[in-house]
Amino acid sequence: MPRALGTFLKLRENEKLTRYHYYLQLPDQLMDVVERDPSAPQAERIAELAHSFAHDVLRLAVLASRCLWYEALTPDMSRSGDLPAVSTDLESYFLFLKAACDVLAELAVELAFESRMRGQAPSGSFHDLTNWVRDNPARIDSRFHFLAAELDWFNELHGIRTNLAHRGYDTLVYTNRVVLSFGIGPFGRIETRILREKRGQPQGESHKITLTPLLPFIKRLTRAMLSVSDQLAVAVAAYRGLGAASKSHAICGVYVPALHALDSYEPPVESPTLKIVAKCLRKCEDYVTASAFAFPDGHWWQFLVGLMGHFGSIPVYLSQFEEDSAGAVVDWKIIFVADGQRLGIVALDQVNTDKTSLENSRHSLEQFGANNQLAKAILVSRSVNDPSGVSLTVLPLVFSDQPADAAFKAFELLTK
Repeated sequence: MPRALGTFLKLRENEKLTRYHYYLQLPDQLMDVVERDPSAPQAERIAELAHSFAHDVLRLAVLASRCLWYEALTPDMSRSGDLPAVSTDLESYFLFLKAACDVLAELAVELAFESRMRGQAPSGSFHDLTNWVRDNPARIDSRFHFLAAELDWFNELHGIRTNLAHRGYDTLVYTNRVVLSFGIGPFGRIETRILREKRGQPQGESHKITLTPLLPFIKRLTRAMLSVSDQLAVAVAAYRGLGAASKSHAICGVYVPALHALDSYEPPVESPTLKIVAKCLRKCEDYVTASAFAFPDGHWWQFLVGLMGHFGSIPVYLSQFEEDSAGAVVDWKIIFVADGQRLGIVALDQVNTDKTSLENSRHSLEQFGANNQLAKAILVSRSVNDPSGVSLTVLPLVFSDQPADAAFKAFELLTK
């Protein structure tokens, strides 16, 4: 479980990073500096900027979660009303991504210059700073010359943000029921040109909008921005003579898994599975609940989708995940109905084969079945600590670390 709804925090002693954490080298490094000497003249400003950058990345996590959620729901025809919300979230994503870049500019100026020199470079705009470094390479340490590189991704982002914020452009979001795409244009101007065309008047420039796959686009821009932040961390460490980052600070929150999902995102291919996923998401009702079940690509989510494919229906009951302090699943209950019978599953990451643990598992399974009037209940685990050590005939058990294989075996055991 996450420690926080959404914040940048100091990890506890022996705390391990989970899918609810996202490590950012630059703010970690900066907070190391602050913690070494909180009374230093720059300490408050550095801490302010470190948290500001982390805050922007957290907002990207929230917006990415919504885009991932909406795309996964698009096979459901009733979700067409989501498209205006996707458009709003996408515009917000571009604004926060540009804001994160501008914080990087402020950090660069704060840390690449001595105090008497900081006023010579623009600090409030990444666009202005990169242009300044290109024009004035001799006035900044060479370790920061990477800022002068022609960054195509940033030029795209800067152009989109300028058009949205200052030039009357809007976004159009489209779905083919598999993926989301978007286009940006001055729709007021376009409507005027269409009216002229209908009346046989010269319409001027073309009014066509080019559509771009949405999630691959924001994935590419986000990766590029985070790469620049890592480059800046390396340059700052070399310039300031800092040691290795402590890796003791990270962002943490219920929406943070979306950053991992965005980073590993691959466009879906049309298949019956997409409709199954959409049905399961409707059962979950929101991203945070679905994410708790490891949506979109975790083991237990894939297991659940596989089960739904075999049963041809959604579960009638899903309990919350129960996890231990290391994030391992110790209890998750699922109930399906098939041929008028209620069938249950207790899922966990590992089964222990000592006599006491096996007896406790058997008792828990029997109680689950009795309390929910189940015709059959089974245990499903990713692993068994010692499969050969103790006979498992006392338990109706499936164990496999391959979610599709586990789903098939569980279905077979429940329905045979």
